[in-house]
Parts: sequence; structure tokens; C-alpha cells
Amino acid sequence: MSKSGESVDSWCGACKLILAHTVEAMVDEIPARVNCNTCGAQHKYRPNKPGSATKTTRKRAAGTAPKRKPRATPYEKLLDGQDVSLAKSYSIKDSYVAGDVVNHSSFGVGVTTIVKPGNKIEIVFEAGVKTLVHCR
Repeated sequence: MSKSGESVDSWCGACKLILAHTVEAMVDEIPARVNCNTCGAQHKYRPNKPGSATKTTRKRAAGTAPKRKPRATPYEKLLDGQDVSLAKSYSIKDSYVAGDVVNHSSFGVGVTTIVKPGNKIEIVFEAGVKTLVHCR
């Protein structure tokens, strides 16, 4: 919920961007008139770029947006359905194939995604992708 004088993001027709605006007038709990903090233009509140709004846009602007599940990261997708308790402890001497769940002493649990030439593997960890050596 916004109040007069507070800042809200709105489409500015002059700037052609969604920018910070100051609320000047309210209708019920929804901003009606706003003033662009960048160019100073005063106009009707538009929460989205014209042509991309939905019927529920005004309700969402009032703070009644439906709660969504956060998207799974690539790391979480790779670990989905894997038994982490069976993860191999990483060792430079061991051999790995794509799909192996590995427990590294510094990076934690990861999943081998690519076996590269020259005894290298790519493993996706929560912190990101790491290239490690194996079969030495």
C-alpha cells in the first residue's frame, strides 16, 4: 500500500521506462496521479508498460499480489531427487561421470555435469560451477 508523498514505481510515458514516482493522489488504496522523480512529468499511475498490464494489475499494486513459489536454481534442479547422503567425497584420484553427486571439503555438495578431456570435470555447487581435476 502506498500513501500520498511516498515513492512508487510507475511507467513514465515521457521517459519510456518504469521509474520511481512520487504519489500525488490516491483513489481507495491505489495511486491515481504520480509525479516522475526523473523528468518531473505528472500523469496517471501506470504500474506496467502500456500493453502489458493484466486485469489484476491494480489489485497487485494495492498489495494483494498472489504469493508465488520461488524458482528453483539450476543447483536445486540437479539435486532434486538425489540422495545427498550417498554423495562421494571428492578426491583428485577418483574418477567421476556426469550425474555423480560429490561432497567437496570447501565447496560442499555438488553434481558433476560435464566430463572434459584432460581429466577435468565440471561440478555445479550452490556457489556456482567449478572445474576440478580427477583420475590423477
